[in-house]
Amino acid sequence: MALRPQSLAFTFLIGALAALPPLSIDLGLPALTLLESSLGASHTQAALTLSLFLAGFGLSQLVMGPLSDRHGRRPVMLWGMALYAVAGLGCALAPTIEVLLAFRLLEGIGAAGGTTLAMAVVRDRFDGQAGRIKMSQVSMVITIAPIIAPTLGGLLLLLFHDWRVIYAALSVAGAVLVVAVWLGLDESRPPLPGARLDLLGRYAAVFRHRRTMGYVLVNTLGSGGLFAFIAGSPLVLMGTMGVSTTVFGLLFAVTSSGILLGSTINNILAKRGVAARAPLAVGLSLAPLSALGAALVTGAGIVSVATFIPFVVAVGICRGLTTPNITHAALEPVPHHAGVTAALMGAGQMLCMALASVVVAEMHARLEALGVALTMLGFLTAGLVSWLLVERAARAARTA
Repeated sequence: MALRPQSLAFTFLIGALAALPPLSIDLGLPALTLLESSLGASHTQAALTLSLFLAGFGLSQLVMGPLSDRHGRRPVMLWGMALYAVAGLGCALAPTIEVLLAFRLLEGIGAAGGTTLAMAVVRDRFDGQAGRIKMSQVSMVITIAPIIAPTLGGLLLLLFHDWRVIYAALSVAGAVLVVAVWLGLDESRPPLPGARLDLLGRYAAVFRHRRTMGYVLVNTLGSGGLFAFIAGSPLVLMGTMGVSTTVFGLLFAVTSSGILLGSTINNILAKRGVAARAPLAVGLSLAPLSALGAALVTGAGIVSVATFIPFVVAVGICRGLTTPNITHAALEPVPHHAGVTAALMGAGQMLCMALASVVVAEMHARLEALGVALTMLGFLTAGLVSWLLVERAARAARTA
């Protein structure tokens, strides 16, 4: 029997689908060293297991979003999750680093079928304030993945001493989601008989909506700011600060808990009818200030877990405050193109995260922890400026 959209189980299923990227990335972070020694891979090749997943995930969304607008959400989700499960098994059995990288690319493509369309399903089922509240609830579920993933990955390695078990676990997760979608989700956007796919036309319609595209940009830059820390965390915490794999997992959970706290606060505010502009203003302003604080402290030569992590937690809280509102603001005006809009948001986010990982690697090589803080500051400041421009354009349109 299909789940009721208002139910807690529906929220958890949508959240689980949307959480696949952080789960797929963060679960394997503690295993990178083992992977290198097992397959004779270089540091660069090991890092590509993250970059290729992000590239496959980011680019494939651009096709899966329009496909779901034309053919329905459910079939695209099911095919995507099936590909994700098979690719995860391929990763677990990969005999060489080259084969592993190929399957990671396919895994990213499959993940897009679930994650992109999860937010489109929420837009299909909910309007207005109800949609904002549901987005907040789903965001709270999503944040569980980065909280538990590194710790779970470390536990799996402790028990089995084999990086392959990480990818086997991801394959099982994909198979479970295939069954869950098959049994638990009704079609939220029925196929349109006789309608053309018309990729260019669908994207053109969304690109003409300036407010939606403005929020797509704000979301993209904000994700780059947070991922700068995620990508640089092994270098800073285990490399520069010398923490163990176990402590690394715990610290990662602490920083991710900031996102959950921000999402929880936003959910409370949404239920009390507080306008979305308030948490957006606070979150988008406080995030670059927190990154600036981290840069000033590390620039002064004070480099420790106790002085660095609190600033990152603050950035996470800000991300939790803003992400549901940004997503809702982007999707709300374009109900007939929710799949395309969700695809643009996801693709931009993943590609910016991939860019952030490259930039932070270069900056860390030059400035260590300060380089990570400055990379965060750059992306988050650009996100704030973008939002201010979007709001100014909206005010100008209202007074015109």
